[in-house]
Amino acid sequence: MKLFRLDRGAFSAVFHDALAILLAGFAAAVLTAGFVDTSSLFEVAWTIAAIAIPTQVAVNSLFGVYQGIWRYTSLPDIQRVVFSVISGTVLISVALRLAGLDGYLDYREYILYPLFLLALLTGARMAYRSFKEWSLYGRGEEGTPVIVLGAGDAALGLVKELSRSHEWRVTGLLDDDTSKSGRMLHGVRVLGILDDLPRFAQRLKVRHAIVAMPSATYSVRRRVVEVCKRARVQVMTVPTLNSEVGSKSGAPRIRKVAVEDLMKRDPVTLDDAGLHDLLTTQVVMVTGAGGSIGSELCRQLAAYQPALLVLFEQSEFALYRVDEQLREQFPELPVVSAIGDVKNARRVAQVMHQYRPAHVFHAAAYKHVPLMEEANAWEAVLNNVLGTHVVARCAIDHDVQRFVFVSTDKAVNPTNVMGASKRLAEMVCQALQAGSNTRFEMVRFGNVLGSAGSVIPKFQSQIDKGGPVTVTHPEMVRYFMSIPEAAQLVLQAGCMGLGGEIFVMDMGEPVKIVDVARDMIRLSDLSENEIRIVYTGLRPGEKLFEELLADDEHTRPTPHPKLRIAKAREVAPGWLTEMLAWLQADRIPTDSEVRRDLKRWVPEFHSQVRPKLKAVPAAKTAP
Repeated sequence: MKLFRLDRGAFSAVFHDALAILLAGFAAAVLTAGFVDTSSLFEVAWTIAAIAIPTQVAVNSLFGVYQGIWRYTSLPDIQRVVFSVISGTVLISVALRLAGLDGYLDYREYILYPLFLLALLTGARMAYRSFKEWSLYGRGEEGTPVIVLGAGDAALGLVKELSRSHEWRVTGLLDDDTSKSGRMLHGVRVLGILDDLPRFAQRLKVRHAIVAMPSATYSVRRRVVEVCKRARVQVMTVPTLNSEVGSKSGAPRIRKVAVEDLMKRDPVTLDDAGLHDLLTTQVVMVTGAGGSIGSELCRQLAAYQPALLVLFEQSEFALYRVDEQLREQFPELPVVSAIGDVKNARRVAQVMHQYRPAHVFHAAAYKHVPLMEEANAWEAVLNNVLGTHVVARCAIDHDVQRFVFVSTDKAVNPTNVMGASKRLAEMVCQALQAGSNTRFEMVRFGNVLGSAGSVIPKFQSQIDKGGPVTVTHPEMVRYFMSIPEAAQLVLQAGCMGLGGEIFVMDMGEPVKIVDVARDMIRLSDLSENEIRIVYTGLRPGEKLFEELLADDEHTRPTPHPKLRIAKAREVAPGWLTEMLAWLQADRIPTDSEVRRDLKRWVPEFHSQVRPKLKAVPAAKTAP
């Protein structure tokens, strides 16, 4: 506990508290005057006050009472006042006894005095806060009326924040817990259940609803959007706790419901204690740090306070952007931004030798399937396979504890060069694990919503232009997860692995791409009559559905419900030497030769070119 600095605000608080101490003591003395000898009580009153006032003020200071700001008085501030008054009363009684003045006071005064003082100290602070909030925010009918969906802790925090906003005015809450109906939450009444939204939206003339249920399951989120659609209100939400990792502000940020909120996935929970043990005060390196997954990994890692975060990236602009973001969000975090190519062994070794990372997250990769399939097949193999070997080999040479390789579900029974190259990179890590002290972990997941080259930004751009939205095939399905969730599960897998495992994420249920398009059109307050959906046919290397496990693999559970371990085909001795000789050949093979040779190294690779569908409009179906 520290003494306060006597600035203008603290001086005013001390002056107020001194008067309160005097008044509380006087009131207690008057009420007990009929029971004690008062002939000389007032003669020594100033002596008692001279002892009580400085003693209580000093105790208040020690308990931090004067470090708070009255305008923001909260429950912890009131608790400090309570403890201070109780402690001060005990010290004052001891001081009066030592001064021989305790005979002038009745024991009831020692009970009444702290009660009166508590009422004066806390009452004044709460009254001041109420006055300030009324003067700043209490303007009655200002702000857009809104209904909050949910009546839990998230809703309470949201209502508190919105009560200070000139933009929004909360008119009521709705929650399916019927025991809360009719109750008040921070001065706002719980009107009924979620299905009552159409009725109350019309009665209260509300055109916006904010979902304050950050941990709601997929089915609940979907149902809420449907209810809002029936009520003809725009649905908004607050982020989940996991997506707010690293946020500097505790205030909820309201945003429109996005298609990510409607994916068939439930929120992720992390082993924070295990991740802190693994990452805090350690040097961590991320390759591909400027990419969608790499940059999110950096943000997630920063929240665990590593001793140093080393960003390794080939793109100057991408590296500059993530460096700026991290320095703004985490100003105390030491960050090193190193430009380099993962295929450049000398540069990778130089960075690892200089900064000595304990953990390496390898996210650098070429991942765009059609782009890698045509005209760039050999570059995809070199970057994804040779680059992985270079970084992994340097990790072993520089005593890195863990090497986490970010893989993909396209590595399972691959039908394209990108997927085959990622499976080959997994096999490189499997081969290097033998006899190595570095723990190699591989993590597979599906499509990441909002990442560079994904369907979400593509569809949004097409919708913004008035359509049409192009979908390759009406039956194409994919597994989806958000960028923060993918990064969190990569970290979790890295924390759990013992070496050599391939972690497979629980990707939830597969989602039809055309359903994603329809959801995005609906969330844009449009219909399929206004924005057409057109089928264009499968592109080279694409398949209708992705798999998370190959046919000759099986899984076993882990302590985390969303991660399983795949038992993959073993890598034969001497395989790595032969494969590296192929990668380091002087001649650049053609795309067809690359696909032919990949079949040799990845037997499950089946390259096939499907005929394209003729571009036709999607059938009109009810969304």
